[in-house]
Amino acid sequence: MTVSAIIKDRLKEIGMTQTELATKLNTTRQNFNNKMSRDNFSAKELYEISKILETELTMIDNTGKKYNISYDNE
Repeated sequence: MTVSAIIKDRLKEIGMTQTELATKLNTTRQNFNNKMSRDNFSAKELYEISKILETELTMIDNTGKKYNISYDNE
């Protein structure tokens, strides 16, 4: 499953539109839609999206160990 597909699913679950998410990210709808169509987000953007969507951004290594991603400068 792509990142964009996961974002779309979560938006549907919580009743939020892509336009509303773009606004909360302080970006334009067009810019956000371009990122969604290319499935191209930085780690920091994904972290910000995860906060808005009330989820966690996590990496899982080959052994199953989980690493939650956050930014200390908040």
